[in-house]
Amino acid sequence: MNKKQLHCCSEMDNILNEKKAYIGYSPKVREYFINLRNDQVAIYRISYCPWCGEKSPESLRNLWFNILRTKHNLSNPLRKEQENLVPDEFKSDEWWKKRGL
Repeated sequence: MNKKQLHCCSEMDNILNEKKAYIGYSPKVREYFINLRNDQVAIYRISYCPWCGEKSPESLRNLWFNILRTKHNLSNPLRKEQENLVPDEFKSDEWWKKRGL
């Protein structure tokens, strides 16, 4: 049975699914990244797939912060004291899919 391809190519799917490398995908902000030290602080955004060369989708990081700042009055939603105030839809890709982005 063929599994539905979720990313730009089957190689990227395999790498992400099998965690073969320090490469990740953040659905919340639609970003692919290389985790330089296997920690969330040291990451490098991937603009093109290293296997097939396809351009990565536009990051929604700035928009994510913008909406949370302007519509939900959160100055830094990544801080511990504001984490709990982030609406559930913004903790996944739901927020941007719902808006057709």
